[in-house]
Amino acid sequence: MTTFTYTGPKAPADDASVMPDIRGKKIFMGFWHNWGPSAGYQGGLTGEVQLEDIPVEYSVVAVAFMKGGGIPTFKPFSQTDAEFRRQVGVLNKQGRAVLISLGGADAHIELRNGQQQALATEIIRLAEVYGFDGLDIDLEQAAIDFADNNKVIPAALKLVREHYAKEGKHFIISMAPEFPHLASSGKYVPYLTALKDHYDFIAPQYYNQNGDGLYVPGLNPPWLAQNDGVRKEEFLYYLTTALVTGDYGFTKIPADKFVIGLPSSIDAAANGYVVDPAFVKNALKRLVKDGNGIRGLMTWSCSWDCGTNKAGDKYDWRFKRIYAPIVDEMS
Repeated sequence: MTTFTYTGPKAPADDASVMPDIRGKKIFMGFWHNWGPSAGYQGGLTGEVQLEDIPVEYSVVAVAFMKGGGIPTFKPFSQTDAEFRRQVGVLNKQGRAVLISLGGADAHIELRNGQQQALATEIIRLAEVYGFDGLDIDLEQAAIDFADNNKVIPAALKLVREHYAKEGKHFIISMAPEFPHLASSGKYVPYLTALKDHYDFIAPQYYNQNGDGLYVPGLNPPWLAQNDGVRKEEFLYYLTTALVTGDYGFTKIPADKFVIGLPSSIDAAANGYVVDPAFVKNALKRLVKDGNGIRGLMTWSCSWDCGTNKAGDKYDWRFKRIYAPIVDEMS
């Protein structure tokens, strides 16, 4: 086996050089857009928020996105490298983790066998330059299993994890797959298998899948669709149960490594928004009662949580205000 050695730039000893350890802690995660204002599905607009101004309730922030042809990379949209790193340091000093998210809905990622070390080198370089504490795999559509992505990415992440372990640091590995790709033969299974003993948490997207869902024998009707707003509590409960137990045709993800992903507003996703927060709270309570209490919640996105609707009314961090306390109360 070839020995991997990183020879790129080294991080200065500052607040961003610390990698907060989130193991054993509840997770309240939000994505942050590394681009300008954009229109939503219902005509609203994303908000503009600096990393350092994201509410403290967001314990994990995933920066979207690392992408591009060849070896994917990242560059801050509107800050210098030094300023971006300083802001990451502000969150790190508060014990919050900042991840770089790989992919996105429109990303063409094409990696070939033999590029493991080059990808690992770039991930470490980004961590050293910007202070990232981990990487979130957010591949969608063709990029999930294109070329050798599902082999190269896990192999590279193992090299990155080993590199930081030698420094006494824990590099976070997470994923945010669309839930249909977590079926027992789904496209994300190779990632889960390869990183089984390495990933910290999985945050499936419970949105943008229209009528896709799961079949639960005994229910009337037995099909639970993602875009059925009336039966949303049942959908949240049964889909999560399926995923943490490996039942109903889905692959198994341990409950203590499971985070539900939801849209922060009606503008953030084409469908999947939960109108009544009681649906979420009740589903989580049922999971706890079953002994399947999960790790937390994720949202797309912080940038939408502080956006505005079509009429110009502010969403005013509604997702954070409603759901952060619910995560805190989870046992």
